[in-house]
Amino acid sequence: MPWTCPRLVRVVPVAVALVAIGGCRSASPATGTSATPVIPVILHDFTVDIGQPSTTSRDVVIRLTNHGPTTHELNVVRTDHPANALPLRADGLTVDDASPAIHHVAEAEGLDIGDHRTLRLHLTPGRYVFYCNMEGHYPGRMFTSFEVQA
Repeated sequence: MPWTCPRLVRVVPVAVALVAIGGCRSASPATGTSATPVIPVILHDFTVDIGQPSTTSRDVVIRLTNHGPTTHELNVVRTDHPANALPLRADGLTVDDASPAIHHVAEAEGLDIGDHRTLRLHLTPGRYVFYCNMEGHYPGRMFTSFEVQA
């Protein structure tokens, strides 16, 4: 005679329904909301690929992915300088984070290959530069521009 459990037969459909309802929620924290644009940023040697170069929204969600082949980081600075002309330290290999020409906004350090990170930012209108400041990465052209329009 086969084994049956009437209680299990009643519980399983309810559990499936709860899982389905839970999957129908609106925007999750990582996806933002309709008012907060999500900007995908992909890091790989030696580029920073950005999903969109500008926005009119002051609140943004940056979704980072490191495609490697090494560890990277993402620095976000506000500056009037072009992306390829940030001030360098004396070593010539890294951006001078202490320079009065740039205003540090945010950073995500230690992104190993395949890592994902989310940054929620409130930005004022102006020009921003996203770059990796690992030794030699910025001079290797690992940066991009981003603008918040008024």
